[in-house]
Amino acid sequence: NDIPMMAERICGICGCVHSVAYVQAVENAAGLRAPERAEYIRTIMLEIERLHSHLLWVGLACHIVGFDTLFMQCFRIRELIMWLAEKITGNRKTYGLCLVGGVRWDIPPDMATELRAVLEKLESEWRSVVDAVGGDRNIQKRTRGVGVASPDLVKDSGLVGPVARASGVDIDCRRDHPYAAYDRLSFDVIVDEGGDVWSRLKVRMSEVFESIRIIRQCLEKMPVGPLRLRIDDELPVGRMGISSVEAPRGEAHHFLITGEANRPRRWRVRAPTYQNLQGIPAMIKDQQLADMTISLGSIDPCVSCT
Repeated sequence: NDIPMMAERICGICGCVHSVAYVQAVENAAGLRAPERAEYIRTIMLEIERLHSHLLWVGLACHIVGFDTLFMQCFRIRELIMWLAEKITGNRKTYGLCLVGGVRWDIPPDMATELRAVLEKLESEWRSVVDAVGGDRNIQKRTRGVGVASPDLVKDSGLVGPVARASGVDIDCRRDHPYAAYDRLSFDVIVDEGGDVWSRLKVRMSEVFESIRIIRQCLEKMPVGPLRLRIDDELPVGRMGISSVEAPRGEAHHFLITGEANRPRRWRVRAPTYQNLQGIPAMIKDQQLADMTISLGSIDPCVSCT
């Protein structure tokens, strides 16, 4: 169970995604299923991760186009989520949440009450940001028609996540290949048709509200029960497992073959930035050089994941 922690360190922004994807691949290989309460807690932390990632990205996008006031506002609002993650897990970012067969940390009633209050404040403040971005003509001039990815490019290059959804390609692992508690929750997959940086901005801003909606449902529906399975025997050797999780940037896939002494014999990861980078040459072709940074930034690239 030290390996899920190693999986988290693949990425400093969406590390929880990789630890969940890794343990789910192990559980699939070994024929295990985490307790239902653990599945809901995994879902809450995955959506907390999506919230802080999207808030970070919108802030950085505003910084790239020169709107530093909104950049600072986004990071100020994001701190609400970072403090909350630290209160739940003891860490702002590398949560150490997942174990094979469950989770380490619980969300007791008093923390759930605080989480609801934080979500209410976040939702109110984020609406102000969305209104400011939506009404700013300078941001629109810098992002409309910039870094366009057509639906054909998305499908031919295998682009994923908000990049694909902003081009009208309706894909989302949470709905299409449910995991954790997503098959017991109601949420909308946000899709836009523009295919440009502006559309990616709109998709991510709207997904923040959907993440808030998902966490609220988890708090309402989360059952009582154990946090982890008791696993007394070694995991079976030579089993294959695969898991797909919808990271803030798109699909993250983990494949493994179990080995001796509860260690993986093979472990391979494909993170979403690797796929989304394949579309960049077409997205920046014949664009102005000044638009290169926001076009590349619009896929929310993570070099460590890649």
